[in-house]
Amino acid sequence: MTLPNFVVIGAMKAGTVSLCHYLDEHPDVFLGRGGRFGEPNFFVAERNWPRGRGWYESLFDGAGSATALGECSPSYTMAPALGGVPGRMAQVVPKARLVYVVRDPIARMRSMYMHQVSAGRERRRPEVALLDDRYLGPSLYGFQLAAFLDHFERGQVLVIASEVLRERPREALSAVFGHLGVDPAAVDLDQRYRDHRSMDKPVPRLHDLGWLPRHGVRLEPRWRPDQRTGLARLLTTRPARRDDSAISRDFRDRLAERLAPDLRRFEDLLGYPIPGAWTWSTSVPA
Repeated sequence: MTLPNFVVIGAMKAGTVSLCHYLDEHPDVFLGRGGRFGEPNFFVAERNWPRGRGWYESLFDGAGSATALGECSPSYTMAPALGGVPGRMAQVVPKARLVYVVRDPIARMRSMYMHQVSAGRERRRPEVALLDDRYLGPSLYGFQLAAFLDHFERGQVLVIASEVLRERPREALSAVFGHLGVDPAAVDLDQRYRDHRSMDKPVPRLHDLGWLPRHGVRLEPRWRPDQRTGLARLLTTRPARRDDSAISRDFRDRLAERLAPDLRRFEDLLGYPIPGAWTWSTSVPA
């Protein structure tokens, strides 16, 4: 029976897809893929946990001689919407090493907003939508990390910033591969990926009409803007624009105030202040 010895636990819209590309290139790393979009989501009760341990083990059958076996599921750090993940994970892979990719929390929320718009699940303006707990929750890094540290030792968890992975991949990847116990020199640490960006996805042409009713909606997969093709895509969608997710300075300050207590908790769990090199715009008041 084969189980992973590492798991990338999120965060959503923080560069986990890019990290998976880097991991794929390493000859001693094997990524198990399953479920929708290749993300196993096994430890999420509402998703693939009911499939059972046998299904999860089958995802790693082709690992061969790889020494680092793992998977990437950003939904693992989406509590409380998707709760109980750390406890289930500790039952199955208690010795696994975890990689938590974080990003400027407000930038992450805006990117998630555009992702939801392109998926046909969001029609509200950002300054309304971003007050919703489903956007705020995945940016509460202290809350999410604390839940895992209730079940895993601090040394099992590596926290890296998306901004460092994007701008200084050698620095970030050296830490990741070292954490997984494989040789960083086996891959090109200077190659850069920027995958699955929300700004590369189409949005509905009517999204920027102020008079449009803004009720929540969930479309069937074939009607999602990001799934449309051909003439339907041309006529009903347009490229995303930066002002689609733009927020005012006052609203940013309001979000920063809500995030500040959790960011202080996050720093306490990290054991050091959020580095200036992460280039986060969110302040952490003393």
